Amino acid sequence: MPSKEANKIQGMFSSIAPRYDLLNKILSLGRDRYWREFTVRKLPEINNGVFLDVATGTADIAIEIVKHYPLGINVIGVDFSHHMLELGRKKVERLGYSGQIELRYGDANSLPFEDNTFDGAIVAFGIRNLPDYKKGFQEMSRVLKNGGKMVVLEFTPLESFSNGASLSFLTGQSHILRYFYLTKVLPLIGEIISGRKGAYKYLSDSVVDFPDPEKLKEIMKGAGLREVKYYLLTFGTVAVHVGTK
Repeated sequence: MPSKEANKIQGMFSSIAPRYDLLNKILSLGRDRYWREFTVRKLPEINNGVFLDVATGTADIAIEIVKHYPLGINVIGVDFSHHMLELGRKKVERLGYSGQIELRYGDANSLPFEDNTFDGAIVAFGIRNLPDYKKGFQEMSRVLKNGGKMVVLEFTPLESFSNGASLSFLTGQSHILRYFYLTKVLPLIGEIISGRKGAYKYLSDSVVDFPDPEKLKEIMKGAGLREVKYYLLTFGTVAVHVGTK
């Protein structure tokens, strides 16, 4: 990754790590738990599977996977923020999942795993933070076994509300409210609670600049995935993409 951009993002996430879980709940109005549960259920139902959680953060998705597959499942989570991983390890240990979840420091654009390793790979609210998210998809596809599934949970960009395609059912008023929340309210609340000036301004900007669901679908196909489809949740606020290698 370009070192300057990568270091900036890494430093930002490390600085907000202590309040990250709380902010997720507040800023999603409590919907983050439902989004995680829905996303994890799109992974393949397989016994004794091994799953990869990219940009695991504080390990919420990894924990959700183990809860959904209580027996015979192992999860490896990778993240490039030591502070996030430290908090995630404490959470995993507290919940008694250390035997099934392993958290490692790693770069999503250069995953430290061999080809065809995982039965499923998942990334939640992390792909848009990569300087090269297309490379991130290619890396996730590389480490998937043939027949394995990639699942992506991500915010939809504001452009989706006006392109007349996927989100045409949303009204103009909904678009205005979401735009106001994303660009004004979210950065302000994030700054107050995290104590990090400008951190959530970056996060809201990254949503605005991210590809819409249809474009993201095509990008995933270009990374070697087939049968790619997506589900819109909470009035199109987020999309869950699913593809098979």
